[in-house]
Amino acid sequence: MTADPVQEFVRAFNERDLDAFVAVLDPEVELHSMKGLKKGREAARLWATRKRGGVQQTIEMERLYEGDGRVVALIMRRWHWDDDEGEFAGEDEIAWAFELRGDRIRSWRPFEDREEALRAAGFAGP
Repeated sequence: MTADPVQEFVRAFNERDLDAFVAVLDPEVELHSMKGLKKGREAARLWATRKRGGVQQTIEMERLYEGDGRVVALIMRRWHWDDDEGEFAGEDEIAWAFELRGDRIRSWRPFEDREEALRAAGFAGP
């Protein structure tokens, strides 16, 4: 299983390329966002649509764990001010967990705790 859909998900999210973002998603995708569950490609498109201005985020992948249709990406989420030429506003070490169906993302879930993400996906012991 390749992490290519995950890498494309992150690239498209960072670049606000909504068509490419939706293209890597399974038609029955489920995004488990902080604002609740989003089901289907159109709901995912709306979730990924970010207004210009204010604080924005960029995702940098640090490491991928892959196996049996699951991927956990350890990421650095970097916050920056969109209106001030990208002035740094903070960063978080988090994880994103993905379930794949073929070469499409079936499920995405963010985790504030990286170890919890790895355990939930079966990559670490209890």
